[in-house]
Amino acid sequence: MKTLSRREAESWCGDLSQLYYIRECRLEEGKSKGTRAYQVRNGRGLELLTLPDKCFAVPELTFQGMNMGFISKTGICAPEFYQEEGTRGFLRNFEAGFLTTCGLTYMGTPGVEDGQANGLHGVISNTPAEHIFSGISWDDGEAVITFGGEAREGYLFGPNMRIFRKFRISTAENKITICDRVENQGFEKTPLMLLYHFNFGYPMLDESCRLYTNFTEIETRDPLKEEQISRACEFQKPEEGFEEEVYFRRAAKEVKEGLAVLYNPKMEKAAVLKINPDQLPVLNQWKSMRAGDYALGLEPGTAHVGGRIRAAEDGSLQYLEGGESREFELEIEFLDTAKENDKLEAFINKLNREV
Repeated sequence: MKTLSRREAESWCGDLSQLYYIRECRLEEGKSKGTRAYQVRNGRGLELLTLPDKCFAVPELTFQGMNMGFISKTGICAPEFYQEEGTRGFLRNFEAGFLTTCGLTYMGTPGVEDGQANGLHGVISNTPAEHIFSGISWDDGEAVITFGGEAREGYLFGPNMRIFRKFRISTAENKITICDRVENQGFEKTPLMLLYHFNFGYPMLDESCRLYTNFTEIETRDPLKEEQISRACEFQKPEEGFEEEVYFRRAAKEVKEGLAVLYNPKMEKAAVLKINPDQLPVLNQWKSMRAGDYALGLEPGTAHVGGRIRAAEDGSLQYLEGGESREFELEIEFLDTAKENDKLEAFINKLNREV
């Protein structure tokens, strides 16, 4: 389908929703009941569900009818079911999906600091957004789907951090751009920890997949054998009792555009994640080949997922002064490699030259 101007599209359609749309709805089943949501279709094969009530998590995303993400055994959970309780509290409400946002002042391994217990991955992923907006606008002849809002992490005598976010989805290409700004609206220097927890699952993820990235400097969260590390970019069929592997990846200083490409030759699909390593210096990789919990997490972050205590100790923890803000932008593109193999080869060739 060629890209149409607005007037051309209107000449073919009574309502442009027959090509692309964003629709507000509410989920009404099980633990998701009452959760506000948007359904999005870009008319090029990209469809997704996003949840303003969970800081715009994306629990479902398909490309040309094929599932991309991983949905955990919790299913979609409304934020009111969340209780912060170490690791287990977060996992009970973690549907994973294609994207969960973690932070804002702590994420990763739980810990206790000054008598305060910080749970796994923070609270922003279970925080409803406010000042929500959505719509379709025209930019240089292209219809663009946008939505977003803001969410806050704060409590009395504690931090006052706010994230302002905007998603931009192309109708000419299968691209999603996320533009975020995190602002410290308090008056004290405050830790900043932000993690984009992208998750891939079956059928996009299977034993034929291969990961390519220029985040090649690897540290492991836990002790792993050399043979495990050498296979970090390879995948296998589900295994009972597989122990998760977590890697902290960094790009060399000369790398200006971070890339991570997940390619499934059997399905002829690829996902390309573009990351600014100055903004998000660590690409955390969560590899779970466990039967029933079969997932790959590609998680760009301000720090590794070893937790705030470990990040403070190794100097990777970032901070925002009172009134200070920081911006983040990343892009993910989906490719049908049967038709766009030249684009895939260009990305892989670029990575091969850099590493």
